Amino acid sequence: MSIVILKSTVASIIAILLTLLARILFHTQDFIVDVGGLGAFVTVFGTLYGIMAAFVVFEVWGQYNTTSELIDSEAAGLERMYRMTLYLNDKQVEKSMKAVIAKYANLVIKGKFSKLGTAMRNPETGKVFREIFAVIRSIKFDDKRDPTVFPMLVEQGGKLSDTRVKRLNQSMTRLPRILKMFFYSSSLFVLLTFLIMPFAQIGFQIFITSVITFLIFLTIQLVEDLDNPFIGHFNLTPEPFERALRHIEEDY
Repeated sequence: MSIVILKSTVASIIAILLTLLARILFHTQDFIVDVGGLGAFVTVFGTLYGIMAAFVVFEVWGQYNTTSELIDSEAAGLERMYRMTLYLNDKQVEKSMKAVIAKYANLVIKGKFSKLGTAMRNPETGKVFREIFAVIRSIKFDDKRDPTVFPMLVEQGGKLSDTRVKRLNQSMTRLPRILKMFFYSSSLFVLLTFLIMPFAQIGFQIFITSVITFLIFLTIQLVEDLDNPFIGHFNLTPEPFERALRHIEEDY
């Protein structure tokens, strides 16, 4: 987080230097007579920009939260899948299910979602995940509880598969490129407007420009980090899968 603030601070300092340079080269303070028209333009454009920025931040924050919830749901689903096998009273199935769940979870933990960070899937985890259903298919009805538990295992397997698919799809969802370009170009235009805006008092102009620049760069970095939840300062981790493995070990 300190790096984000540092980058925004450096951007503010650069903006201040550019503001001073613009006053020297273009004598922007001489255009103070047009400040009324410029003020009206900044008010309208600033309102539209504020709405767009709020929408973009809301969108990426929603994507981030949804991805986090799906990761938690998938890890919890693995726990439930294992616990259901305990009711079968079949040590072999229980041992096989535990082994394949641990294998799958450890692959996810080891990868740390690095593939998803580049909008790619890891085919190895998919192959291991399908082994869970091979364990379910290997169940033999040799206990009176098996006919009751088996449909529940099949249903849980289906839910777990759906959750995994949603998690993968959501993890690779990004803001449309054209929307990001529009947001970034609008941000740049806002900064340029304040750089050349005529102010009678240079101290007031420096203060306004530095604050606007700092906030805009904070917003841009926030959007970049949340848009890809596996790279940056707010990146998600496979900690829920680690927690699920610990719980499974405790239940064994």
